[in-house]
Parts: sequence; C-alpha cells; structure tokens
Amino acid sequence: MSTVTDKIRVFYLILLIFFLLAIGFFLFDYYQLLDADEIFPFLAKKPAVVNWDQESPTEVEKMEIEKARERLVEEMAEIEKIRSELQTQKEKLDTEAQSLEEMRKGIKEKEKQLLEEKKEEESRQNKLKVLASKVGNMRPLDAIGMLEYWPDQDIIDVFKQMDKDAEEEGRPTITNYLLTLFDSKRRSVIANKWLDSEADKVPEENLNNEPEEESAESEPEQVPVQ
Repeated sequence: MSTVTDKIRVFYLILLIFFLLAIGFFLFDYYQLLDADEIFPFLAKKPAVVNWDQESPTEVEKMEIEKARERLVEEMAEIEKIRSELQTQKEKLDTEAQSLEEMRKGIKEKEKQLLEEKKEEESRQNKLKVLASKVGNMRPLDAIGMLEYWPDQDIIDVFKQMDKDAEEEGRPTITNYLLTLFDSKRRSVIANKWLDSEADKVPEENLNNEPEEESAESEPEQVPVQ
C-alpha cells in the first residue's frame, strides 16, 4: 500500500516540476530573457491575416475618385454655363425671329395696301377716262349742268383726263371752254385748285429757278380763268 502511495507522490512531484518549468519558461520569454520562438518554433506568433476587401478602395483610389468627382463637378458647371449661354442666345434669336416676323407681316400688309391703292387708282383712272369721254361727247351746256354738282377735285381730274386724251389723239381740248361756262365764283375756285395741284407736281428746284414772270404767264395757258 505504501508503495502505491509513493508512486503517486512521485508523479505529482514530476507534474509540479514541469508546471514550474513551464511557468519559468514563459516568464523568461515574457521578459525577453530567452526567445521561445527559436526554441519552440510552433509557438511563434503568426502575423494576423488581413482580409482585403476587393471592393473597398485604397487611399490612392480614393484620391483618384475624389479628383474624378471634382472634374465631374467642374464639367457639370461648364455644361451648365454653356447651357445658360445657349438659352440666352435662343431667347435672343427668338426675339429677333419675332421682330423679323412682325416686319415681314408689316411689309406684306404694306404691299397689300399698296396693291389695293393701285387697284383703286387704276379703277379711278378707268372711271375718269370713261367720264372724260362722256363729258367730251356731251353738249357743253349739258356737260356743265352735270358737272356743277360734282366735287371740285372730281371736275379737275376729269378735265385733266380730257386734256390727256386730247393730247394723245392730237386734237384741241375743250376744258378751257367748259371752265368758262361755270359761274365766276365756282370757276375761280376750280382754277385755283387746279393750279395748286399742278404746282405740287413741279420739282422745287424748277420752282425756285423759274422766274415769277414766266410762272404768271404760264398760268393762264394751263387754265384760263376767263
């Protein structure tokens, strides 16, 4: 029985010795009195494995991304500036186009108005030609009986047409004679208006250069008042 007890004590003693040696070994390694990694390589501490995330950018990539973002912001600002300039030019072109359209409409309206005036003038000239022919073929007293109720300007226009027709046909005109058949007051009014209308057609230079005596002599030749 005692033999068994002695063996157990020896076993525990050996365990205690190994335990104390292990503690001492680790204490010496801790205070760097010896290098446990050289004695027992399996105890060497392996560097921690860093699990690099392929999707996580590096610092260089972050800088490149930041620079790319700054360039993108600058390009967007430049694009916005160009867009603003194009919008301003578009508004200016729209305004000019509107002005041109208004001018075109104005010109078209003016052409239409001139065409209408031309048609009216041609129609009036045709009527005057018909009336001039009618008055010229009437007896003078009958013609005066009809003309005395007309406006002065219509009478003058008909007389002018009669003079023109007579000149084209190479025959004498009777407007001077017809004018003498009006009463003196009406004859004076018609003659003065006729002279004024003829004076408006004479260029101003000719009027300034023409002597007063010649002008006074030419008036009775155009429309004798008597």
